[in-house]
Amino acid sequence: MTSRERLLAAFQLQPVDRLPVNIRGVRAWDRNWVETRDPSYRPVIDAVMEYGDYNDTWGAPAGLFYSAANVTTTETWTEDRDDWIANYTLYHTPGGELRTMYLSSKTGMPGMQMEFMVKDLADLDKVLSVPYEQPRPDCARFFARVAEIGERGLLHCGIHNGLTMLHNIMGSELLAIWSITDRPRLMELLWLFHRRCLDLVDYLLDQGVGPVFAMSGEEYVTPPLHSARDFHEFVVEPEKELAGHIHARGGLLHVHCHGPLTHVLEDFLELGPNCLHPLEAPPMGDVTLEDAKRRIGHSICLEGNIQIGDLYAGKTEDIVAQVRHNYEVTGGEGYILCPTASPHTPTLSDLTVKNYLA
Repeated sequence: MTSRERLLAAFQLQPVDRLPVNIRGVRAWDRNWVETRDPSYRPVIDAVMEYGDYNDTWGAPAGLFYSAANVTTTETWTEDRDDWIANYTLYHTPGGELRTMYLSSKTGMPGMQMEFMVKDLADLDKVLSVPYEQPRPDCARFFARVAEIGERGLLHCGIHNGLTMLHNIMGSELLAIWSITDRPRLMELLWLFHRRCLDLVDYLLDQGVGPVFAMSGEEYVTPPLHSARDFHEFVVEPEKELAGHIHARGGLLHVHCHGPLTHVLEDFLELGPNCLHPLEAPPMGDVTLEDAKRRIGHSICLEGNIQIGDLYAGKTEDIVAQVRHNYEVTGGEGYILCPTASPHTPTLSDLTVKNYLA
């Protein structure tokens, strides 16, 4: 099997010639990414090039708030803050100004969103003041990337679901508070964004984009920050319609959802993804691979379950034992071996490299 065939078979719970291996975040096929890595990454990059099954993502351009209307202007400026740079953006919408601030690291560490667009209910009116114009992005880059990757792997089409759009404009804290104090207003906006997302997906399907669509953001309303009821109403109800549109056209859906999932695991059966990542076991999550296989593995391909923290600091013999265990639990079918997250430090220690190679 080629990597593409192997991954597609795993997605569809079909037999594979060997266990698919996706080393998340190690973009061995991306020349610019490779050239900008510290030399400590080189052994891992080489191993992925030789043994890995590539998984890349193309994000469909969708405009501001899923609208192609060109009515909003922006201003940007930066402030120096020791090891950080504060990046400000001011959006001039027809209804007024919205401001964001993002901290980017000077030392190669992950950034942090410190200020979101929406800070009060009046800001929602500014968001809604931007008229809706259906986005119709040029998909040429998607097909060019498919040709570049070829049979070495899969290119996913990344889409922001309605919940992700909601979270991106207000953040987790305000989303949680308003889910209690202003739930009807929040749900109205969620479904508005969902309908726009659905329109975009139908357009992409018409252009021949696929077969794999990738969503993330479901983790924003998983327990314990939100209830299982919230997860069903904010995630399952809208997204099962989205999954239905994708499946009806022969497409496949990949969902990336961190965190403890035991109280909502069966909800993914109703939602309808073909593959679920990263399935974090205790102590980071609360679902073992055995439990996930028993409860949803008959319908959904399971991906992940190797903790990124263990790759950074665990014993190599424990990594080997975990990989063997995961293979035995799944029988090598309906499972993609994958870390729970991408490498996130500027350099990799000798131990981390050893664990990745193992």
